[in-house]
Amino acid sequence: MNSGILKINEYYKTFTKQEKKLADFLLKNINEASVLTISELSKESGVSCSTINRFAITLGYKGFKEFIRDMYHEANSLPVQENVYEINHENPLNMDIDTVIKVVCNLNIESIRNSLMMIEETKVLKAIEAIHKAPRVVVYALSGSVAPALDLKFKFQRLGINCEVYDNPHSLILSATTLKSKDVVIALSYTGETKEILDALKYVKENGAKIIGITMVGNNSLSKICDICIEHSSVDKGLRTYSTRSRVVQENIIDILYIGLCTKRKGFLERYYSLFAKDKEDKNNK
Repeated sequence: MNSGILKINEYYKTFTKQEKKLADFLLKNINEASVLTISELSKESGVSCSTINRFAITLGYKGFKEFIRDMYHEANSLPVQENVYEINHENPLNMDIDTVIKVVCNLNIESIRNSLMMIEETKVLKAIEAIHKAPRVVVYALSGSVAPALDLKFKFQRLGINCEVYDNPHSLILSATTLKSKDVVIALSYTGETKEILDALKYVKENGAKIIGITMVGNNSLSKICDICIEHSSVDKGLRTYSTRSRVVQENIIDILYIGLCTKRKGFLERYYSLFAKDKEDKNNK
């Protein structure tokens, strides 16, 4: 599902000065802009036609015509909603608890909703197949991504997947040098610019292991180096709660991968639950 408005917001900070000028015009004048020709849009926004075409391609469209059709559809069919990107810029220390509850919940809900439009089915299917066949799966995560990584490990081990988490710079490098070509690395980095993870992935590439990246949408360094990149929403123009929302969107993708793998590894899941059922029965009989 395409959403031009969503993509503009998500990619905004990666735009050039001229692209940001165009983005600002489009976001403020969506209804009027959606019926303009490329020449008219160039004149109204003050940027060149080549910038407009490049802008559309950056957002994943084939060109201006495909992009403007999408914008027209949104302008005429989507209901008016509160702009989560402008939801509240004030310091959270100055908020009352009612405002905190509403803002945090709305931002997390919007992160999941936007991720739904960002996640590509073909990439998820490729990731599930690679993980299912891999003799070894390792997860690279630092800082706020460690908690989702540990959850991923627990869920994958339920399914009989040989999975380990590496969460410090030294262990990342050491594990990367031991990987084989059929192994899989899952790299969790909200920004896609975590230096220690990117450094380790250079060794992973040398060994030929497959890299699955889970990161925010945009042309970040992780998306360029990985074999399969599953992108999620960033939603980072409003209240600054990166660590909370990064876990929300990462956990969402982890659950998608886990449920997808369950269909391929039913036997392991049934064995896992039967073991715990037997353990509970043994305790009750004592």
